Amino acid sequence: MVLSPQDIHNKEFSTKMRGYNIDEVNDFLDQIIKDYQITLEENESLKSKNREVSKELNYFNSMKDSLNQSIIVAQEAADKLKQKSQKEASIANQEAQKKADKILDDANKKSK
Repeated sequence: MVLSPQDIHNKEFSTKMRGYNIDEVNDFLDQIIKDYQITLEENESLKSKNREVSKELNYFNSMKDSLNQSIIVAQEAADKLKQKSQKEASIANQEAQKKADKILDDANKKSK
């Protein structure tokens, strides 16, 4: 269990003959309380910032995964389009070759 500034403030010590100067001890404890309170507040602030940064990190990791998936889908679509274009170009080339062969055959027949 973590001490609170109030715990430090409320702590009482017994006194003995030739003990410490009570005013000095109380002044020192007051300074400890102030410093401790500042430390606790800074700690809570850092925890809060850490939670915010963790949420942002999760968001950006999720976005990264989504973008990576989109890139994969786009690459697959581009590959399919390239294959389709190559196939269509090959078919068009074959048809052009057939037409050219027919034209040559017709021209050869006419020349004979």
